[in-house]
Amino acid sequence: MKLSAHALRSLQQMDEAGRQAVEQIVQAHIRACLLNGFQPENLERVYQEAIEIIRLEGPPQPEATVTSKYEPTRRYEQYRSPRAL
Repeated sequence: MKLSAHALRSLQQMDEAGRQAVEQIVQAHIRACLLNGFQPENLERVYQEAIEIIRLEGPPQPEATVTSKYEPTRRYEQYRSPRAL
């Protein structure tokens, strides 16, 4: 797979953790494509999007361990109007 000069330069400017995170995202995309029965078409675009995700969000953090099996995985803040405050 050949990357364009822009994508290659963007990938090389990242630190090692960022490059590994990009590779993980790309490999996950390829696995998902193969599991769904088709070949990935434009890996250049996948690399560019993965680089952008890592730049914006940073490398994925390890999952936090849940102390209780009844602990919710997500918490949603309740809307409170300014008058209620």
